[in-house]
Amino acid sequence: MEIRDRPDHDPVAEMLLVDAYMRWALLAAEEVIGRNGLAVVLRQAGLSQLIGNYPPEQLKATSGLTFYHYASLNAGLLNFFGRSARSMALRIGRRTARLAIEQQSALFGTAALIASKVLPFATQVKLGLAAMQAGLRRLSQTVNQDRRLAIEDRGEAWAYIDYTCSMSAGKQADEPIGYIQCGVLQEALHWQTGREFAVEQVACRSMGAPASIWLVSKTPLLPVS
Repeated sequence: MEIRDRPDHDPVAEMLLVDAYMRWALLAAEEVIGRNGLAVVLRQAGLSQLIGNYPPEQLKATSGLTFYHYASLNAGLLNFFGRSARSMALRIGRRTARLAIEQQSALFGTAALIASKVLPFATQVKLGLAAMQAGLRRLSQTVNQDRRLAIEDRGEAWAYIDYTCSMSAGKQADEPIGYIQCGVLQEALHWQTGREFAVEQVACRSMGAPASIWLVSKTPLLPVS
């Protein structure tokens, strides 16, 4: 995997990042790789100002952080992990989702999702993805920005589409780099339904696609016996 800054201007990289959004990612990364390991990642990613200085837990953009900084953290973590990047990033993504749900449950409409458990799995998954996107839109609206997101029916899966992907903002790569988002989606759906769902990234803005896309299965994985 090779990740570098894009040679052209990417307007998504300039979008403001809500403080809590970066805080959740940093806390999750610290749990997985430790405080010292995270300090190394932040230093190598050009984010030394965040070492021991995480943004506050608030839905405001007061730290001067942008989507580019978030993508730089993502790239730094993937470079740090090397061959184990996928599994470690998935763990960070899952923990990030859990922190977001624990700290801002109202933002992501968790009460309604709990009530949806009587519905078919395909419907539950769509509602969960829609609630996540609605929460992200509300986050962006707090800083007067528009987060372009969509959901499409792709037969056996729902396509989670992000035209303003923070994982890849301002970055160029030779393969998809949204593994953390895979973990976020998996954990959010597990929290909602109690089951595991397959998630695969099939398009990435870092590779020139107009949007980053993840396919989320409509049916849960069979339990491991």
